[in-house]
Amino acid sequence: MRITLRGILRSPHFKPLLAVTALSAALIVLPSSARTTISRIASNSILFPFIEMDKYLLRISRTSDDNIQINRKLSKLAVEVATLLEYRQENIRLRRMLDFNFQLPYKLVPAEILAIPREGAVRTLLIDAGHERGVNVNMPVISPSGIIGKTISAETNSSTVLLLLDPGCKIAARVQRSRAMGIVQYTGGEFLSLTRVPADQDVVPGDTVISSGLGGIFPRGLFIGTVSRSEAQPGELFKEILIRPGADFSVIEEVFVIISETSE
Repeated sequence: MRITLRGILRSPHFKPLLAVTALSAALIVLPSSARTTISRIASNSILFPFIEMDKYLLRISRTSDDNIQINRKLSKLAVEVATLLEYRQENIRLRRMLDFNFQLPYKLVPAEILAIPREGAVRTLLIDAGHERGVNVNMPVISPSGIIGKTISAETNSSTVLLLLDPGCKIAARVQRSRAMGIVQYTGGEFLSLTRVPADQDVVPGDTVISSGLGGIFPRGLFIGTVSRSEAQPGELFKEILIRPGADFSVIEEVFVIISETSE
């Protein structure tokens, strides 16, 4: 009997069991209000970590929702800012074109680029001006930066433009400073060539090249580009002249079609 009792007293479960038994006995003899208070305290003590965890998870959920809303607003603002910047750039371009229009003694029809075909060797673009606005075949197409090309077909509301970067578009040209004359055409690469210029003519890098007015399509005085290289090879009759075009054909958005000269 003593060994059994001693074993019970030494058991690791004895003390918790004794505590529970004592607590149960106390709860039995205590008044109902006291038992309720003790039960509430015990329940809150046990459930407290879980209640706090629930609150924490709720805060995380609300923070996640707030972040989603903030990101949506930021995305919307980014689109609005990009749109405003595009409008600003368009306004700058249109103001430049308007000023350019007033400076030339020609009747000009403004046009926007509709498409730039990528297929085939011929380099063209489609503009939104056609017969209804007085545009026909073989009319010069220019920008404030220089000659773009000429129209090769015209529909009611659109026209196809053959770019100066196509070998089929040639312009009778003149070096503005020395008055040397030749033919501008595209022969490959990033430059134009000024051909048929005699080897003894005075043409140097930096010279401005303009249309001469000969040929019946491009009026005289239109800017084509700037001489980048001018060399005379021994025994050759003509100089090798390369021109950097004034127009940047990679960023064309609006152009003018020259309809006719004004009467002023």
